[in-house]
Amino acid sequence: MKILIIDKELNKIETPQGTITLTSIFIPFFLEIMLLNMMGTVNTIMLGHYSDNAVAAVGAASQLMGMIFTFYTVISTGASIVISHNLGANNEKSASDAAFTSIIFSGLLSLTIGVILSIFAYPIMSLMQIKDSLLLEASTYFRISMIFSFVQATISSFSAIFRSYGKPKTAVTVSLFMNIINAILTFIVIFRPFETPLQGVRGIAISYVISQVCALILILILFAKTPLDLQFSKKSFKTLKTIKNILYIGIPGGISSLSYSMSQVVSTSIIAVLGVTAISAKIYLSNVFFYVYVIGLSLGLSTSLMIGWLAGAGKYEQAYRLNRQNLKITISINILISLLILVFGNKIISLFTNNTEIIAISRIIMIIDILVEIGRGFNHIEENSLRGAGDVFFQMIISIISCWSMSIFFSYILGIKLSLGLAGCWIAFAMDELFRGTIYFLRWNSRKWTQKSLLDNNKVS
Repeated sequence: MKILIIDKELNKIETPQGTITLTSIFIPFFLEIMLLNMMGTVNTIMLGHYSDNAVAAVGAASQLMGMIFTFYTVISTGASIVISHNLGANNEKSASDAAFTSIIFSGLLSLTIGVILSIFAYPIMSLMQIKDSLLLEASTYFRISMIFSFVQATISSFSAIFRSYGKPKTAVTVSLFMNIINAILTFIVIFRPFETPLQGVRGIAISYVISQVCALILILILFAKTPLDLQFSKKSFKTLKTIKNILYIGIPGGISSLSYSMSQVVSTSIIAVLGVTAISAKIYLSNVFFYVYVIGLSLGLSTSLMIGWLAGAGKYEQAYRLNRQNLKITISINILISLLILVFGNKIISLFTNNTEIIAISRIIMIIDILVEIGRGFNHIEENSLRGAGDVFFQMIISIISCWSMSIFFSYILGIKLSLGLAGCWIAFAMDELFRGTIYFLRWNSRKWTQKSLLDNNKVS
């Protein structure tokens, strides 16, 4: 049973900040993603008690905002990898330069884009085919949120810095604090235990902004008190040239994420053609499968960070073996949880609906989804490993080709043309995940990523 043996030494990295383990990174990542999802669910439930229109308006605006925030993370994601490579090479000055540059550019970029988008909020939201009072409410929420979106972008940059320096618990603390403040303020606006000038969708948007500002203040305080020795006071205009290194890593990842988000919107519209039953089943199942997804994603992000340090230190063999070990762990966990979902499928779906047709469809999808989660496990580990090693353009190209040729094209062919319905669409999703996972796996095994080191190619100052 060697396949299940875990070498704990592979999961350790010695840094100037101390010993960092996979577990110490994974748990904060996992908790942060879980908390964000749970808080989003709580907020949606509270909005549902206020108004269906409010749920629809905030949901429509949030969908678009999510894509914009994905674009914002180009800088923080790139900075995280650049910082990790430099820390692995004990090049603390260049790591500090990247940290400083990411904060400045994230703030400026998001402030500029946010102001522009807020000015054109109404025509932008009208593109989503919503009308009348719903359009007005969605535009209001979008306008207020976007004009202050630089706050969230700046928080993301600081969080990325903390993670790169082996302090992921700080990012979780700030995220938890922000979501609690947001939940409390939303509760006050909706249920009104006492009178407040904050009302309706505008009040909910302002509550959202206030929670972000509070989180920014907290993360600045924690940043000032944490001994990272970044020496920001010594930085100059020349320091900002590090942006080219950050964008070299960040842009391909951002394009991949944006392409994937857009393909998901298109696939949802294809499923919508199949009718209310199919789209409802998809929504319920996505909520269930999220708890498989989140484990693999958290392990993938943790692996990426560790491989960034190892690649910077030139410890390619440890990086290779760490990838293999984490891949086995992820695949095993994904299969186990998927089988448990299948065994208890009827009871799980019954928590959402009593519709016998949806329950019947869901049982079939749960079988197919085992293949989806196997492929997704490969993707979470292999794609993030390649990104952590600095091999970013290859996975960007494969991601775009696979999302649109496999997921979208075959969803239409199998689901609509061949009348396989939601099952056909899910088979297409499995094809996409397995195709990408296989290609990324072969790329990692080729070890070409060892030639993509940022330091070897002089992409880091």
